[in-house]
Amino acid sequence: MSKLLDTKISSVREIASALLNYADTFSFVVREGKDVSKEAIELLESLKLYLIESKKVSEWPGTKLFWEQATLYIFHLNNETAYLLYTSENNLFKWLFPHLPEDLVFYKNNKPLFVSITHEKEAYFELEDSEEAFLRDRDLI
Repeated sequence: MSKLLDTKISSVREIASALLNYADTFSFVVREGKDVSKEAIELLESLKLYLIESKKVSEWPGTKLFWEQATLYIFHLNNETAYLLYTSENNLFKWLFPHLPEDLVFYKNNKPLFVSITHEKEAYFELEDSEEAFLRDRDLI
């Protein structure tokens, strides 16, 4: 049975570190139709080696667009990518386009585990009963 639990932290470092050996991938989106900042371009360039897929979408975990699209980028989660995430911006809710990509999501076995909707300042875990203890032990929920 899947349940949603709000997170009590907004530190990308804490989230990425806690999920590093548990989640296996992460994603974020870049909205279309606006100029991308230098910081966002540098982050995308530094993560290029770890890119699994990029695709145009109108829906991703936590968000559904009706009249526009965004590019969803999916990456491997490892020590290097976790470091690049939190050194770009540690405050999850400052991951706002065009300064940075937005809506950081961590996955385990292609299933969303941690979902953020940064422009709405929302973040939550979507998990099975067996995963709840893991997150409570790491003081994430």
